[in-house]
Amino acid sequence: MHFLRHRRAPAARFRALAWLLCLWICIGPTAAAAPTKPAAAALAPSPLIAVPERHSLVTDTTGALTPAQQAALREKLDDLQARLGPQLAVLVVPTTGPEDIEAYATRVFAQWRLGSAADDDGLLILVALKDRRMRIEVGQGLEGRVPDLAASHIIDAQMAPRFRQADYHGGIDAAVDALIERLGGGMGVDGSAVGDESAVGTTDITDADDAPRGGTLTPAGQLVLMVFAVLLCYGSYRWRAMRFVTAGLVAVGVGLWGAARFVGGDDLAQGLMLVVGGCFAAAFGALILGIIGFGMRAGYRRSRVGFMVQWLIVLGITGYVAYAAEGWIPVALAAALSMLFVFAASLGGSSGGSSDDDDDDSSSSSSSSSSSSSSSSSSSSGGGSSSGGGASGSW
Repeated sequence: MHFLRHRRAPAARFRALAWLLCLWICIGPTAAAAPTKPAAAALAPSPLIAVPERHSLVTDTTGALTPAQQAALREKLDDLQARLGPQLAVLVVPTTGPEDIEAYATRVFAQWRLGSAADDDGLLILVALKDRRMRIEVGQGLEGRVPDLAASHIIDAQMAPRFRQADYHGGIDAAVDALIERLGGGMGVDGSAVGDESAVGTTDITDADDAPRGGTLTPAGQLVLMVFAVLLCYGSYRWRAMRFVTAGLVAVGVGLWGAARFVGGDDLAQGLMLVVGGCFAAAFGALILGIIGFGMRAGYRRSRVGFMVQWLIVLGITGYVAYAAEGWIPVALAAALSMLFVFAASLGGSSGGSSDDDDDDSSSSSSSSSSSSSSSSSSSSGGGSSSGGGASGSW
């Protein structure tokens, strides 16, 4: 009896586990398919921020701009639209919500219908204060006059520095003036010049081009030369082979310096550039002459008749250029290029049959690739036009 009692205990446990497993299989999916209300709410996507209604060209839902500042901006934007045609709007919101500022700006641009339908000349300055993000959205009709690089420069140079100091009106006003300058309106509402800093790097580039360039080495360059000289001296002291290397480098350096002095006179940098450029030109000319010479040799060894035909082609091209052009430079170029292309073809040593087969293979592969490229281009040509460009930034 004691043995039977111990045998029935594991069977009862197995039956209990089986009932629990069946109960979990039946009830588990139902419980998982019906989450609680808080969990369902957490899984639901956040709603998009609604686009505010536009009653004027300046809309501020945060109170960052005073009524006087909004009125001044509104007057300037109305004057821009009356004089030049493009419509520029300003929107200041707390946040764009789950969207990034680019997508929100696209929705605002489409809902407000900025610019004319024919010219697509709308502009939008969007600022999200809590997100610390701003964007200049540009219509397609103004992408040539306000490219993405210009919009990015306006954000970085005009808006971001002022926004970091909480001068939101100053940053927006400077961006408006810069955009007016880009659109061709050099005078503001009050008759004063605007957009002095609006050109994309114009002032900086002019200053950089007009800045005097010194002909001496910088301290960093002098330090590099000193370290290089010390390493050469140490290597020459330790290893015998380095002495020849050092002597060669010194000879080349002295030769370049002397040639640069002879060619450039007092302007050592210009003389050095001329000498180095002349060396490269000489090396390139020697390479071209070598290719032509080896091509002539290969063509003559292969077939004397073919060699004569090659020369007839070269003479024909050179004679035509000499008849049609004036001066010796075009004739010399025509002779050199025709000899290069005609005689360089003799350097390939493949037989006629294999070349024909290769031509057939290459023509078939090129035709298949061209057909595939044409099909791909025809399939990709049906897309619609993209929205206007612009730039985004933060502070």
